[in-house]
Amino acid sequence: MIGNGDGPSFGLWYDFRQRPPLGDYAAFYAECLEEIEEGERLGFTGAWLSEHHFVDDGYLPSPLVVAAAVAARTKSMTIGTNILLLPMHHPLRVAEDAVAVDLISGGRFVLGVGQGYVQHEFETLGYERRYRPSLFEEGIEVIRQALEEGRTGYEGKRWRFDDLPFEPRPSGKLPIYAGAFADPAIDRAARLADGFLASAGGGAFGETYRKVRGALERHGRGDEGFPYVASGVAFVHEDAGRAREIVGPAISYQRTRYAEWGTDREEPRPDPIQEEDLPWERYLVGTPGEVAEGLIELHEEAPYDHFCFWGRLPGVTHEEAVENMRLFSTEVAPRVREAAGARPA
Repeated sequence: MIGNGDGPSFGLWYDFRQRPPLGDYAAFYAECLEEIEEGERLGFTGAWLSEHHFVDDGYLPSPLVVAAAVAARTKSMTIGTNILLLPMHHPLRVAEDAVAVDLISGGRFVLGVGQGYVQHEFETLGYERRYRPSLFEEGIEVIRQALEEGRTGYEGKRWRFDDLPFEPRPSGKLPIYAGAFADPAIDRAARLADGFLASAGGGAFGETYRKVRGALERHGRGDEGFPYVASGVAFVHEDAGRAREIVGPAISYQRTRYAEWGTDREEPRPDPIQEEDLPWERYLVGTPGEVAEGLIELHEEAPYDHFCFWGRLPGVTHEEAVENMRLFSTEVAPRVREAAGARPA
């Protein structure tokens, strides 16, 4: 559930990547799915899946396939993509697969989409990166028309389809959320989407929230329900120093890889990000009290409806991931919900 009137809800975010040297993929996938099932038992209300392609750490390339597996193994969690790289997909195939997940889950699916940015992904999959804004916008239009009207007929700059029937369709509304960073993309998300996916790790979360609210007002949507989902790192341990020891290498690896993927081949390669240089103030890592206070401050700055964190950072063990989830659910989430109810934005 994305927000429930009693303060923010919480979810788990997965990319199914491993730090090289890689282990047994089948065993790793089984562990992650087991963690999501345990998360539902612990009260987490969302499972979110990310996407990237053609990298050496096994980053999840097929979030809609895994979403169906999660749907079959859970009963109540919202299942969403955070995010699916829409300009690199045929929008009618996305619509078909999203409907299948929604039907398997009993209407629990959220299609979260973004524009993408990695040079080699666009080139290898055969899409023009410079067209990503129009591919993104038209993709949402194609998907929404197919889901709501049951027809494929469309003519735009990037996509043209004959008018054929589209079935099956969801029994209710299948929400489409959008993730964005740049101002034009934020404006596009506010105009086209049903909710927003934001990163809380970039140091400008409150600014992004204000931009989203301003864009909604410009498009006459200020009073509509528009869920705001924050995504980031949260890792809890009774010993704050031990928490940093566990996840420091994982965060350094994660930040380094994202910086590499965001650098085109003709540009200088970025230096690896060292643990001692990490901006720890951007991450919710520490004791239950410290992480709870960080989430409370974040909610006061930008009142998110739902916060999801990486369930299995690369290099973190299954046992460490499960213990983090258990400690978060019992010691952190109740404090944040209580504070959010006591201090309305």
